[in-house]
Amino acid sequence: MKRIYFISNNLMSSLNVVYPQEISFYEIREKTMLSKRGDLSALKLLKMKDLESIERIYSSSYTSALMTSKYIAEDKNLKVFVDERLNERIVGDLGSNEYRFLKGMQEHDFNYKLNHGESIKDVHKRMTSFLKMLLERQEKSILVFTHNIALMSLCLSWCPKDYNAEDRLVLASDDEVLFDGFFHDLDLIEVCYDDSQKLKSIHRIL
Repeated sequence: MKRIYFISNNLMSSLNVVYPQEISFYEIREKTMLSKRGDLSALKLLKMKDLESIERIYSSSYTSALMTSKYIAEDKNLKVFVDERLNERIVGDLGSNEYRFLKGMQEHDFNYKLNHGESIKDVHKRMTSFLKMLLERQEKSILVFTHNIALMSLCLSWCPKDYNAEDRLVLASDDEVLFDGFFHDLDLIEVCYDDSQKLKSIHRIL
């Protein structure tokens, strides 16, 4: 049995860092640090029994993901392999629109994207490419640090889309809700495959 653990630490710092004017929104998001609570959440991963047997660790190139991975990687003396396929969805040019406009549009139309941005299907494609690579590896327990929308996009591989009373996207597998439109400090989802690469279970741990 292969167990893959996907983690998204959603507790970003609100520290008002002033970057040079030429730095893009995407570059700023990539450099955004964890908040103090986010750092504490990362430390709590050390005490989780589900993660005791981790053999290999991957992370997006984002600072927040790398900061989340560092404690468990140091504790287990494992390298962190950076893969940009795990990066968060590229927002693109919001213009005068608010972020919630983009989120609402993309939850209903997985092909929708802004100029210079990615659609949910774009992100799903690169995340499934990454997953396929993992399934070819020999390790039986792998830890992956990614981001909320990227992880949600991957879950479309296993979950039919539905919407709640607030018209927010809901993704569930075997009656267990994985994503429901609500903010979670930390997303931790376990995906299990048998030796023939057949999906056996999906479970939200946090």
